[in-house]
Amino acid sequence: MREPDGDWKQRALDDFRQWLDAAGEETADPGEPAAADCDLRDLFAEFAALRQEIRLQNREQARAGRELAAAAERYDAAARREERGAETLAALERRVSRTAEDRCLLETLEVRDALVRGRDAAVRLRDRPRLFGRPPRGAAGVVEGYELALGRFDRMLSRFDVQPVQTVGRPFDGRVMHAVEARRVDRIGDGVVIEELRSGFVRRDDVLRLADVAVNRRREEG
Repeated sequence: MREPDGDWKQRALDDFRQWLDAAGEETADPGEPAAADCDLRDLFAEFAALRQEIRLQNREQARAGRELAAAAERYDAAARREERGAETLAALERRVSRTAEDRCLLETLEVRDALVRGRDAAVRLRDRPRLFGRPPRGAAGVVEGYELALGRFDRMLSRFDVQPVQTVGRPFDGRVMHAVEARRVDRIGDGVVIEELRSGFVRRDDVLRLADVAVNRRREEG
């Protein structure tokens, strides 16, 4: 038998009202936190943990940056030391090479001195005054041979930037000359080189060997 429409609607309203009354009478467990309070505490805790983690990460990042900067500084210092070491080694190699060359050149200058002495002796023999007769045959050729040898020798020295010191007729210069003798010549100025007894040489701006010279002294010393 079918119920009237008003009866089932009334029963549904009564059942809903009873459910509401029963829900309102239920009390929460005193030891159980409210859902809203629990969610806020968890959220604050998560925020605090996240902030702490960020701080730790920032400190680690700063420490890593300092270590990286220190490593870069050590690398730059090592590179500078290596560069200075390479420059020092190159300078040392140049000095050793220059010293070895200078020693060899000094030895060759002794050979040149011998050629000069031979040339001067040949010139004296050729030009010596004679009452009778002529100079020995071939004396002029010997002088010419010495001159040719000395010319080649000086060209070889010039390839090493070695130049002779100009002395005779010039004022005495203690930087490139060594006075081994003093003479008195009235017609020549005081302190002027009269004669070169042994040639001196310079290599670029360095003195390879001092020139031994005789210097005019017109005034009495002391």
